Amino acid sequence: MKYFISCFLFIFTLNVFSADIEVSGNPVKQGDFFTVLLPETDYDITFKGNKTDIKIYNNRETAVAIIPVHYSTSVGTYPLKVTRGGKEIFTRDIKVTDGGFEKSYITVDKTMKKKRSDSNMKAMINHTREARKTSSDTKLWKKEFHYPVPERITSPYGAMRFINNKVSGYHSGIDFGVPIGTPVKAANSGRVILSMTLTSTGNTIIIDHGYNLFSSYAHLDSLGVDVGDIVESGQLIGRSGNTGFTTGPHLHFTMSIGNTFINPMLLMEKELLE
Repeated sequence: MKYFISCFLFIFTLNVFSADIEVSGNPVKQGDFFTVLLPETDYDITFKGNKTDIKIYNNRETAVAIIPVHYSTSVGTYPLKVTRGGKEIFTRDIKVTDGGFEKSYITVDKTMKKKRSDSNMKAMINHTREARKTSSDTKLWKKEFHYPVPERITSPYGAMRFINNKVSGYHSGIDFGVPIGTPVKAANSGRVILSMTLTSTGNTIIIDHGYNLFSSYAHLDSLGVDVGDIVESGQLIGRSGNTGFTTGPHLHFTMSIGNTFINPMLLMEKELLE
């Protein structure tokens, strides 16, 4: 009888906790993201299709985790698990579908190719990952995100990139083919966490929007903000250019959750969280 009661209480408790957990976006495409709403932050989440640390933040009367799906994640079904105190209290299979990415071909000379050398790429990754290591526990963005320059997309997110006919990876953001000197505006409000010149991405700015969400702006002609600056949505932060590894003037714009790049178009003109 005691065994029966214990099992009943365990199942009842599991169901109560499960009822308080909500998952948005299933199925989800490669390069997309989904959210998990929880009663509070005292939980741990694992998701096999994820390649970044999952962090949980207080968001008004609930808690939220924004979970990215890396663009290289294979199509398939992956378990999402929520534990508390080492006990599994919620599980859900998340189906990852094809992102429908295009292919992109560029040709560069030896001088330009050196800017994307292993050492330069490593330096860029080290600087940007260090900048994104921590994020504000406060939601810094307000309402919807906006494109930082006039919408003239020349290379979409996720495109398989071929450099001199050799695969170099996936395109981590969106390229806007705008002239040198075009005003670049913050996609939303936040805090500047990186503003520096890097050999591969040129003059680069990264903004923390809170909750592990970041935007970045590369190949700028000039940097108009410094690390630590608080910026408002639409504020001028620099001007587009042709610095770093490029084939012509443009702005390379990314959105990421932690260090996992997501499709920026998913956030444009709509509110992520109320």
